[in-house]
Amino acid sequence: MTGLSPYLHPAFQVLVLGLGLAVLTYGLRLRRARRAGAGPARAHLAARHMRLGRWFAALLPVGYLLGVAGMGLALRETVLQTAHAFFATLALALLFLTAWLGRRLRLAIGREDLRQVHAYAAFVTIFLALAVAFLGMHLLP
Repeated sequence: MTGLSPYLHPAFQVLVLGLGLAVLTYGLRLRRARRAGAGPARAHLAARHMRLGRWFAALLPVGYLLGVAGMGLALRETVLQTAHAFFATLALALLFLTAWLGRRLRLAIGREDLRQVHAYAAFVTIFLALAVAFLGMHLLP
C-alpha cells in the first residue's frame, strides 16, 4: 500500500482522542462545579460535556472500523490479532459502557453510584485508548 492511506486511521484517531480528552476535561470541571452548587456555569459545562461526549461516542467506533478496514483490506494483514486490536476492542467496549452510564445519569438524576462508575469508566476508557495509540505505532509502515 502506498501513499498516505496507512495513516488515515491513526490521524483520525489522534483527532478523536483529542476530543476525548476535551470531554474528560469538561467532565472533571463539571464534577468540580457540582460541588459548588447549581448555576448557569454548571448547566453550560453539562451541556458541553454531553454534546462533545456524544460526538466522541460516535467517532471512536468509526476510527475503530477504519483500523479494521485498513488492516484487512488495505494492508492485507491479519485482522484483530494484535495487542493493539485487543486493547482497542476493550477500549471500545468501555466507551459503550461509559456512554450507557451517561445516558442512565440523564434519566436517573441524583444516582451517585452511576456517576462514580461513569467517571471511573470514562477515565479508564480514555487512558486505555491512549495506550492503544502507542501499541499501534509499530504497526505503521
